[in-house]
Amino acid sequence: MTVKIGEPYYVGDLVVYFLNENEAVVTDYDCRYELRATDSTCECCTFRFRSRMNPGFICRHIDAVRYMKSKMTG
Repeated sequence: MTVKIGEPYYVGDLVVYFLNENEAVVTDYDCRYELRATDSTCECCTFRFRSRMNPGFICRHIDAVRYMKSKMTG
């Protein structure tokens, strides 16, 4: 599968839309929230607060970006 920059992709209940090879906009399927995320950081409150307590914490937005990046390379 080739993932294209600027194309929306469903990952569970999220839509991942890559802005470039490293950064994506991740949106809930009903467009309630639009967040920028990479494979190591996210704007969401869950990531910002929980990663302080657990530096290895991965939110569902980062997980979705990682999933789609694995499709780009594999």
